[in-house]
Amino acid sequence: MMPTEIRFFVRTLFVAGVIAGALPPAVHAQTAGIDPVQGTPSAGGQTVLDSDHRVTSSGILRYWRAYSTHGGRAMLKVFRPEGDRLVLVGASGLVSLRPGEVGTFECSIPVSRNDLIGCYCPDSNCIDRSFQGLAMVSEGDRGTSDLDEFQEQSGVPALFASTTLSFDVPSRAAANLVIPVVGRTPGAAGTRWATSLEIFNTGVEEAHVALYFNQSGRDNTTPTASGQAVISARGLLVLDDLLLETFGIENAVGSVDLIASQRLIAHATISNLGGGGTFGQGVPAVPAAWGLGDDEAPGLEPNADIAYLFSVVENDQFRTNVGVANLAGVALEVDLEAFDGTSPVGVPVRLIIPPYSHIQVNRVLDVLEISQTASPLRLNVSAAPGSTARFLAYSSRVDNVTGDAVLLLGEREPPL
Repeated sequence: MMPTEIRFFVRTLFVAGVIAGALPPAVHAQTAGIDPVQGTPSAGGQTVLDSDHRVTSSGILRYWRAYSTHGGRAMLKVFRPEGDRLVLVGASGLVSLRPGEVGTFECSIPVSRNDLIGCYCPDSNCIDRSFQGLAMVSEGDRGTSDLDEFQEQSGVPALFASTTLSFDVPSRAAANLVIPVVGRTPGAAGTRWATSLEIFNTGVEEAHVALYFNQSGRDNTTPTASGQAVISARGLLVLDDLLLETFGIENAVGSVDLIASQRLIAHATISNLGGGGTFGQGVPAVPAAWGLGDDEAPGLEPNADIAYLFSVVENDQFRTNVGVANLAGVALEVDLEAFDGTSPVGVPVRLIIPPYSHIQVNRVLDVLEISQTASPLRLNVSAAPGSTARFLAYSSRVDNVTGDAVLLLGEREPPL
């Protein structure tokens, strides 16, 4: 087990969102005789738009890439054709590139089909173009402009923007992952549960992986147990009995953190070994950055910080358990509320979960004082107002006859 002070340092990075392998920030260094500091663009330079590769769908543009042979500064620009004008939709901050560097930068610009993506470079040596298509070029830093201010030229600007078709698809590959529930324990109706885990190293170098077990119902600032693993480049590690093989634990329930030197993709399977089959319920490892909290802000979707759980039932055929994993080093207060459409049902419950801990509420509708219902209900899980912790939520619907279970992660609305 890692010493407490080292564990706290790792956890601090975890909560702050500093992830190994994250996208590189803008470079602030002397390059090509220029001091490439972010700031107001100069009056010179060129604005270059890619005429051949327009946006193909609507969404939020989140990443862009730029290349400069000699080094310099660049700014992403997105324009929307409207009649004889190009309307500036949005722009990134001015970022700096070292000679020969391909830089990847974050942004958040709403785009629509047929929008033009390009860049503004205030430095004459910044733009690199190749003869692969058509570009629209204008001198100086252009905003909303008449079309005739741009001239068609051969070549494509050395800038690549993420299309909404690829970059808006969330990835589970990350260096900080959370498995929101694992267990090795007897359950109701003669079930007996155990957890297996598969971890894939997406990197081209071996991955050093720390695994932390956070037992339910206790403060895991110092984890209940920990383990280490090394996975070869593009390699796969399979643990048939996670809690016993890795942590030496015969009977417990909780969550697991994976912190690695490379991006990982992982998923667990919790199987009923005491029933008629061992297919079990899949539990994906989720990036810690996906955790929800009390995040309401003016101008954003107010329900984006709610985890929705569907098809919550409690009857003779099925029972539903709901779990919450606290991803932060402070206690989490979280509210559970049941709804039938827009109508609240039952009595809301507030749970207090210790740091880095986990809780599972079995037969959750009984706890919410809801009698058996003919139709499934929706459960809203949200951090209590003022709570600074982050969480992941899930539901597990179990067949009372076979012990077969289906796990669903909480879903949420987009914030924009």
